[in-house]
Amino acid sequence: MKAGAWGEKLVWRCHICNDLHFGVEAPEVCPTCRARNAYVRVDTAEALALLGEPAGELNDVGKVISSWKVFCQGSDFGLTRNDEAVANLAKGVLENMRNHGLKYCPCRLTTMDREKDLLLICPCNFKAQRTWEEKGECWCGLFVRREK
Repeated sequence: MKAGAWGEKLVWRCHICNDLHFGVEAPEVCPTCRARNAYVRVDTAEALALLGEPAGELNDVGKVISSWKVFCQGSDFGLTRNDEAVANLAKGVLENMRNHGLKYCPCRLTTMDREKDLLLICPCNFKAQRTWEEKGECWCGLFVRREK
């Protein structure tokens, strides 16, 4: 997963185990859980929130959607083609950031147990969900299996 400008260091989060990486590119293999191509670009506020620091400036909808698009590159999944749904889900993620301090999936309910709720940060580990196996999409339909 390439970053924008050459040499620009970014923050990346493994969507399986929430491992954070700071660098020009995301690692191909997560050093914590060994998942391949599992990193999504996150903003500094989200990374700090994961580390227990107070949230800073929030991203806008366009930045959230852009990070999802980068996350999908080279994968067997992509974003749903329903642009309105994508925008609404991005708004929901940002609303959860404002209300709960992390970008939780807008389609999942938090339990108020931080350890359990870390599994609900969007994008979550959607390939482990039954809906991925049965329908080829994540819980809310944001990420869908690419047509072959």
